[in-house]
Amino acid sequence: MNQGNKVPLRAVGLLMQIPGGMALLSLPVCWFFGENYATLPFLLTAGVAIAPGQFLYHRFRLEKAARFRQALLIVALSWLLLFLLGTIPFVLIAHHLANQPQASATMLEFRSLWNAMFEAVSGFTTTGLSMAVDASQLPHCLQWWRSLMQWVGGIGLIVLTLSILEPSNNVAQLYSAEARDERLAPTLQETAQRIWLIYLFYTGISILLLAIAGMPPWAAINHGLAGISTGGFAITGASLKVYGPTVQAVTIPIMILGSISFLIHARLLRQREISVLWTDTRHRALWILLIAGSLFLVFERAWFSGSWEWLVSAFHWTSAITTCGFAVVDEQGWSPLSKMLMILAMVCGAVSGGTGGGLKLDRIVVLYESVVWNLKLVYRESPEDLRYELNGQILSEKEAHRHLKTASVLAMLWFASLTVGTLILFHAAAAEFSLVDTLFESASALGNVGLSTGITTPELFWTGKVVLMLLMWMGRLEIIAVFVFFSWLLRSGKNMVLSGVQQTR
Repeated sequence: MNQGNKVPLRAVGLLMQIPGGMALLSLPVCWFFGENYATLPFLLTAGVAIAPGQFLYHRFRLEKAARFRQALLIVALSWLLLFLLGTIPFVLIAHHLANQPQASATMLEFRSLWNAMFEAVSGFTTTGLSMAVDASQLPHCLQWWRSLMQWVGGIGLIVLTLSILEPSNNVAQLYSAEARDERLAPTLQETAQRIWLIYLFYTGISILLLAIAGMPPWAAINHGLAGISTGGFAITGASLKVYGPTVQAVTIPIMILGSISFLIHARLLRQREISVLWTDTRHRALWILLIAGSLFLVFERAWFSGSWEWLVSAFHWTSAITTCGFAVVDEQGWSPLSKMLMILAMVCGAVSGGTGGGLKLDRIVVLYESVVWNLKLVYRESPEDLRYELNGQILSEKEAHRHLKTASVLAMLWFASLTVGTLILFHAAAAEFSLVDTLFESASALGNVGLSTGITTPELFWTGKVVLMLLMWMGRLEIIAVFVFFSWLLRSGKNMVLSGVQQTR
């Protein structure tokens, strides 16, 4: 075996323990609700994940640490395997229930491998687009599985591995490869453990708030997991539309909590000073966009519909910019301008270091600052006098250019992926959907949001499902890791072909 492939296999084997543990954790839910038929599917999922994972980890345990390119490959490959393993319970349980007279139409859709895999991809990437027409018709074990996928996906494989499983000597590279760079403690393992403590604390707070607001216990647990992870899966047939204004109002701060950086959460809990929430530019941008965008959407909706929908507008704008994806009304009938405003919010996304998706406000702030820097150069006789400042820190010209280069490259890749995905999806979707609707759906997938104009249904042609799954995967790993995976796949295939040709000579 190629030496370069051994290091990824070891790390992938370690990361495969996570879906195995999730499957075992789901067994008590099956038994509590009397859904014993789901025991075997979850045990099989655990076995398929843990046994090969242990073999790979121990077989290649002594390999050297991964380089950054290998770390990107590890993360992309691990998430792909995560999607495949997450598909197993949907398919097996759907085929079992298909023989039962009371099987629901929603459940029967998951006999399709495309639909089951779509649900797993959307769950683990915390997107929230769903093939479940009415999630209330799903058995409790699959409602839980969907919520658990989003909860684990929101924090990420690497953070979970570092905090619970044995850390490897690749941790720094893997941590960065999964689009994280903030540290809450001197070591990465301590950082991961603190992140998990904060995550567990806010998860409990979210469940408690929803329960106090009037949501039934089972619904509060599932929506609490999906809310704090900014995932957006619901266990109803109409997201949060079925709940009253109190529940909807309480959900808004839960979505915002998930979109804030864990570093800021750590400072808030330690210093107990609310001012830390706007001490840096990116979080100030979040608050400005939350308030200004909500007001703008309120007036636009009033102009179009003739009614002042304050809560609905604030809820949907918050859901879009935090990339949570909960909804309280159908957006399919909204005006094109309202949809474009929502697309803008989904593109911007939340702050990095939290559970949200999108391009991230960190990069939006850097691109904005670069415009300010260049405008200042126009009015200065001496460019040497220009001071580069970002998030309250003075940067050298070289550091400023490095930040700008990183933000520009990712923004270019993001918009290129969005454009290509929209064009393909436009031809795969039904004729009644406009280009704005298709752009909305693609932005929702790439931004890991989950709001929909109605394109995402089991009837969507398979090419459309594949495009949306690729966009969700790319959005969760911030594109580059997925590019590295496909380049490795092409290179490996080319080497196999060349090797076969040489052997036939």
